[in-house]
Amino acid sequence: MTATAPAATAVATSPAPARRPRVLVVGPGPRSSGGVWTAIATLCRSSLAQRYALRRVATHRDGRGAAKLAQAATGLGRVAATVLARRADLVWIHTSAGASFRRKSVAATLCRLTGTPYVLHVHGSAVPGWYRAASPPERAVVRRVLRGADLVVALGPAWRGPLTEIAPCVITCVMNPVPVPDAPPSPLRPAGPVVCTGRLGDHKGSSVLVRALALLSERHPETRLVLAGDGDREPLRAEAARLGVGERIELPGWIGPDEVSALLDGAGVFALPSRNEGLPMALLEAMARGLPCVVTAVGAIPDLVEDGVHGVFVPPDDPQALALALDGLLSDPERARALGDAARARIRERCATPLIADAMDACFRGVLEGGTGRRGRTGGRARAA
Repeated sequence: MTATAPAATAVATSPAPARRPRVLVVGPGPRSSGGVWTAIATLCRSSLAQRYALRRVATHRDGRGAAKLAQAATGLGRVAATVLARRADLVWIHTSAGASFRRKSVAATLCRLTGTPYVLHVHGSAVPGWYRAASPPERAVVRRVLRGADLVVALGPAWRGPLTEIAPCVITCVMNPVPVPDAPPSPLRPAGPVVCTGRLGDHKGSSVLVRALALLSERHPETRLVLAGDGDREPLRAEAARLGVGERIELPGWIGPDEVSALLDGAGVFALPSRNEGLPMALLEAMARGLPCVVTAVGAIPDLVEDGVHGVFVPPDDPQALALALDGLLSDPERARALGDAARARIRERCATPLIADAMDACFRGVLEGGTGRRGRTGGRARAA
């Protein structure tokens, strides 16, 4: 009797894990203050980092001219080395106007020369105005960078028209991300200070806030103002002393995220009377923590805030209007709370970090898979990491 050979045993093998597409993130680094770095850092800590191999390259830092130049040269050198070695499937370029755009135009040129797709994320509200004032050669560079992008990301619908007027480009709108506390923060404190966070300066309306505080003195003599951010504090101190409110203003300089959260949780009102903005992270952080906000209707702010529903609008450079709006909220805690609650709900609907991470995921997939973006017509595909 012939023995039957035992059947071969099948060996189960698990499929190799999918490689995450490699995304090079080009923008300011951790030594930079301001909302752009905050937005980048927030998304790089989100679920987006689980879906993509994100590698950050800093082309800007705060400091003296030599330090800035060295950072730009080092960062752009890393961009060149990465795209020339084909170690990026996509480059995610964050830019604003002026020197920022000039640096990022070098990164965009490197992407075009190597055939690497890039997403241009435009943060600065000043880009259209800067473009109009630029020289003809520089305007040509701006048009080339916009046209060459596989996808341009604007902070809100308000910027779609101005950017496409500069150059035809494939554009989408994605707001900035902000963490939203799971539980409502501590109750509003009507006696808390008026707070503004972010870079100090006339473009942010810092001196307008100081003058508004002086106008509030008769009805709210105990109200304090906290202007937390980097920038030149001495002119503001001098202005406050001249107006007789020097003892009621605090200028702590730049403070960290935990200190910002504590400051907002103890505030009565948030105010940001800027002359121009993109979509300020300072405002999003205040809204996420349920603060009533007084802001100007500039940049992408009206795309998020409805006057009288999620905040109060005032004209730029108008301390009297600002004082009147602040008085209305400080004198009516119930209205202030209603605005703060509506603001927090709005942020949860529009700007919560998981929502923005999903939106950027859709942008990346559209470009890498050839479904959207300039390369959609050529059916470009992502390379494996």
